[in-house]
Amino acid sequence: MGIYRQTVVDLEAPPEEAAARGEHGRRWLEAEGFIRPVPWRGDVAYLAGPQWREAVDLVSWDWRARLKGLEEEPCDALRVVVGRTVFYAGQGDAPSALCPHCRSALPDWPREALDAWYATGAADLDCPACARRARLAEWNWTDDYFAFAHLGFEFDDWPPLHPRFTEAFGRALGHRIRLVQGKF
Repeated sequence: MGIYRQTVVDLEAPPEEAAARGEHGRRWLEAEGFIRPVPWRGDVAYLAGPQWREAVDLVSWDWRARLKGLEEEPCDALRVVVGRTVFYAGQGDAPSALCPHCRSALPDWPREALDAWYATGAADLDCPACARRARLAEWNWTDDYFAFAHLGFEFDDWPPLHPRFTEAFGRALGHRIRLVQGKF
């Protein structure tokens, strides 16, 4: 079974601002009615709010899920992830790294750069096609499989987030975002 996770990743939040930017994003989601606070085990969980349907694309959602009545309100809480994180899409084939300058795919898997970024928060890759260097976090990945960042907003088992919503959320955050999604 597993879960279907969609993570809106803030690609530009600096480590020292990630917690404050995460709180800003959470407050925006709440003010817009996409989530609502609910007391839970002495803390607060953020569940789907009264406007959650405005954040998702129910039209393109799997018809089998609709037949089972799964277009009901998502029941998993929003999770704000703060700190150096390799956000990934879960199951699937290993993606290719795509140069942010020329869009050429790296011929080999950049495992050392991935390990260095995870350990230190800094790693660069050279593109053999255009000979330009870029920070690992700036590279793209086939199927948006990876994002290297310090802030992400995880929506577990929600219907597909609508592009209109993710664009508005990116504007509210004031940074470039990437939607990383997949089955875990």
